[in-house]
Amino acid sequence: MSTLFRQSTPQVEGLLQVSKWLKTQVLLDSKEMEALLEALSPFYLVSVSGPVPSEEGVVSIASFLEVYTEYVALLKQGLVPPVERFRQVFSCALSRTLEAFYAMELGKDRHLIKPLMPVIQLQAHHLFYSTLDKKFHPMVFSKESISWGLQFSYPQLFQDPKTRGVVKVNDAERFVNSALFSTFLRWIRSHTVPTPFIVEGVKTNVPMRIGKWALSWVGSHPQLKAQGIEVITLPV
Repeated sequence: MSTLFRQSTPQVEGLLQVSKWLKTQVLLDSKEMEALLEALSPFYLVSVSGPVPSEEGVVSIASFLEVYTEYVALLKQGLVPPVERFRQVFSCALSRTLEAFYAMELGKDRHLIKPLMPVIQLQAHHLFYSTLDKKFHPMVFSKESISWGLQFSYPQLFQDPKTRGVVKVNDAERFVNSALFSTFLRWIRSHTVPTPFIVEGVKTNVPMRIGKWALSWVGSHPQLKAQGIEVITLPV
């Protein structure tokens, strides 16, 4: 039985209902990711993408950074990061407190960790350039998609599972991760830029962001090269 998370069930807790997500997609250098996580500290990285052994569920920051560093190293070498290698680790949730979760037992040796309140959701991010509308689209996975770091998402509305009342999550006392997400947004605004892509000779700034240090090596990105897409690497 887990010693980190309270044991419960959806029948007892109800289902987490949240909406109006704010989403940020960003490709960072490994050193930038380390700096971001340091700026967000203290927090927990919790595995919420699937069943885990009963004594596990919290991913160490060191382990996460090791995997992210491997991901960036592949891009720098002109290699496509294999989706399955990174999907689980990149599908964690960030939270100031473990009380934001409970563990649903699936057997004596495994459990599923589920959130009780709004948390920052991480996902591996892929973007797609459509030749039809000449636009980049986030979170599209296909053979032509481009691996582009992570998506960080946080909801703005929360429905209380007991009262069914819908409230905004800007009450920092009740929703402790709202302040965490605000810190994340401030860091992103200071250390990243909208990505200045060049497609067919035309410059296009997109909401998907890139770390300032990542600009120095993004030209090695194999999926960009394959589609003839460039990123302006001079100061913008």
